[in-house]
Amino acid sequence: MWEHIVDYANRVWGSTLPTRVAWAISVGVVFELLIWLAGRRLRRALQPVLQRDSYLEATERVLRRRVLLVLPLQAIRGLLFAVAILIMLRYLGFNTAAEVVPVGLGLLLVAVLASWRLLQDSVAGYFIMYDDLFATGDRVTIGEFTGTVTSIGLRHTKLQGPDGREICLANSEIRTVTNHTRTRELQRKAQGSQ
Repeated sequence: MWEHIVDYANRVWGSTLPTRVAWAISVGVVFELLIWLAGRRLRRALQPVLQRDSYLEATERVLRRRVLLVLPLQAIRGLLFAVAILIMLRYLGFNTAAEVVPVGLGLLLVAVLASWRLLQDSVAGYFIMYDDLFATGDRVTIGEFTGTVTSIGLRHTKLQGPDGREICLANSEIRTVTNHTRTRELQRKAQGSQ
């Protein structure tokens, strides 16, 4: 029994497998470093955008910053992980071009088509937060609806109308926004500086 185990270990460690595993681990370490550097660079690039929300309450500010930072960071991380896994599989002897890439692209296409509306709303919600069009508590007119913003999410924005009704708008359908609250604040600031 021990002879078979020793013989198997000698065959495995005498082959190219240890070298391939070492290269795959090296690729993983390099890509982990790239993810860390990309995160630092992203935080630095978004710093001016994140400074615009100093007037918000702490909970709203944390939510906005979490969305603005985490979403692009997760996208970058996912892309780099996919590339790293493909390279690692290649080092381990898989033919990624013939086996893995077509299946992965097919699954990605199906996922995108199945969640197209969700992706549209999420991207629109991200840019609403990025551009800081309105915040919770602002009185706004969005299209034909006027009300006070009660919540902003990636998929939808909720308003409380003048009659107390809650209006839920998909972010991808928001085309024009008039922020009445910020207009008054800007007028007050302009009058105070004169």
